[in-house]
Amino acid sequence: MTTALSPSTNAHANAIPHTHAEEAHHLLTEAFNRFITLIESLPPEDWSRPTACTAWDVHDMVAHQAGGYASGTSYREMFRQYSQKPKKGQLPEDVVNELQVGERKGKSHAELIAELKRVGPPAIQNWAYGFRAIKWVGIPHPVAGFLSIRHLMWVIHSRDTWMHRLDICRATGRPFEQTPAHDGRIVELVVHDTAKKLNRKLNGQGFILNLRGITGGRWSIGLGNPVAEMDMDALDFNIFVSGRFSFEEGMTRANISGNRTLVENAFRDSLVLF
Repeated sequence: MTTALSPSTNAHANAIPHTHAEEAHHLLTEAFNRFITLIESLPPEDWSRPTACTAWDVHDMVAHQAGGYASGTSYREMFRQYSQKPKKGQLPEDVVNELQVGERKGKSHAELIAELKRVGPPAIQNWAYGFRAIKWVGIPHPVAGFLSIRHLMWVIHSRDTWMHRLDICRATGRPFEQTPAHDGRIVELVVHDTAKKLNRKLNGQGFILNLRGITGGRWSIGLGNPVAEMDMDALDFNIFVSGRFSFEEGMTRANISGNRTLVENAFRDSLVLF
């Protein structure tokens, strides 16, 4: 028999509040500014370093970000990029990423930074407050399940820039700047999306997720009383649920007490969109 753990001191991940346009604008702006500060500080030799996205070096990752923000500058550019058809086995964003990186292969570091500075602010404004004609649209997605355009613009875009800043910091040995207000909220929204994915895999049971670090927290996940606890560094958790760690490596970085099988089965083949 598995003993239930006390849920009294744990916020429930399902109750994490959704974001809104004003907060989305703030998260996007802060994520963008920190990303620019980081890449402007990189010496030339760092731009060729490999990253956790194994097909990309740092230059490719910045090119992807430049292309991503360019897609937010107008309906025309958005539709041009997202009208690409995935090949068999590709995720929808994979083909878009290929286009973004491929079109910028020949750009210098300075040119990529200049493009980001030019396209970033209008994209952020559009994602937060514009594109109203399509924000209500929802589409099926192999990772997200069902993805609204509003969630993509208000949550995923800032999360993507945040994660790629972490990727580049780890690739180049740079410190990753964190504050509870910004990075903690990004992580909280990742936990919210994680809980939505795991609820249906927990068979009416639950567990406690304890993320360590200044961006972490403690939440109950699942619809039943918690019968296990998973303790993990907050940044490692995000790397894990994004698919950058294998399931096996992710489990070695987590301390699990109680019903370990429940937690392992919940996270097996479970990814969150970044």
